[in-house]
This record gives sequence, C-alpha cells and structure tokens, in this order.
Amino acid sequence: MNNLSLLREKWRKSKLTPVLYHTTFIENAHLILKDQRIIANKGKSICEAKNGLVSLSDRISKGTVEFFGNVIFEFDAILLYSKNRLIAPKNYGNSHNIKKYYEVPLFENEWVVAKELKFDLEDINEVLLITSRDFKESAFKNIVKILTSMGVAYSFLSERWLPDNILTDMTSYLFRIRGWNKFNKAIRDA
Repeated sequence: MNNLSLLREKWRKSKLTPVLYHTTFIENAHLILKDQRIIANKGKSICEAKNGLVSLSDRISKGTVEFFGNVIFEFDAILLYSKNRLIAPKNYGNSHNIKKYYEVPLFENEWVVAKELKFDLEDINEVLLITSRDFKESAFKNIVKILTSMGVAYSFLSERWLPDNILTDMTSYLFRIRGWNKFNKAIRDA
C-alpha cells in the first residue's frame, strides 16, 4: 500500500470528512488559483481577528458564506492533507475555553492550518459559486473564465439551498476530534 493509499484508508476508517471547504470572497479567488496557495488573513475578509490561520470547514452553511464569502473551494481532504500535514480540526478545548470566543464557536466545523495552505489544481474537486439576491451568475463571469481556462470544475449553488447553521454543533465537534485522535494513533502505529 503506497503512502497516499495508507493515508486514505486510515482517514476513512477514522470517519473523517472526505472533503474540506475553503470559503472566500470573489475578489480573492483569482489570486488563490494563480498562486495555488491560500495565505492566512490575506485578501478581503470581514474577520475581526488576524489569527494567522487558514480556515477550512467540513460542511458549508449560510452562516459560513455570509461570514467568509461566496466562492467555495471544495478540496479532496486527503490530497490536501498530504501536502499540508499541519491541517487539524480546531480544538476549542473544554467548555470553559469555548465561552471565551467572541463569535459563536463551532458553527464553522472548523479545521485550520497555520500561515498558508498549498494545493495543486488536481486537489480541487470543484469550486462552488454561491448565488444570491446580490450575486447572480453573471457576477461570476470573470472567475468562470479563469476556472474554465485552468480546467477546474465549477457549479452554481443558490444560497437558499444551504443549511441555516448558526448554532453551536457540539456533537459534530466531538466526533471530529475523536476521529482525528483515532487517525493520528493509526498513523503513529502504522
């Protein structure tokens, strides 16, 4: 079994997500594709804190789109992890630590990597372009040209079809952390 196959098998057995999403504003998408990397806290964002982390999530919601942008990169989780071994689910610690966050914690189902995330175009399953009242399909014409020229799959998705998830999701968080611990133990024991 080669290294990527081993990683994929251990990841699957740990019941970790097969895809990871990075959500960004349309203004950032071209540079991300051109450089094939995402740099923490670079580009347009409404985040208050410059935390030095690139944020990924294992599912998308209206809240995620509203907060982070309307262009969503869907990555193959294993291919992304194989190039960025520091990717890990954000660990909020115990319930006392969770209370200190200024935003509702856990709603993002967040995974993080410090400073920058590197990828190849082949690591992208597709790019989701989220349409809404303000962003019709025509608003994405420039990024569609770029995606087409690079051979990256894309699709349009209406914001109204996304789940409305603004509540803390402790159950998903606990499953993610347990799966991550199981994965790390399996890799160490291999």
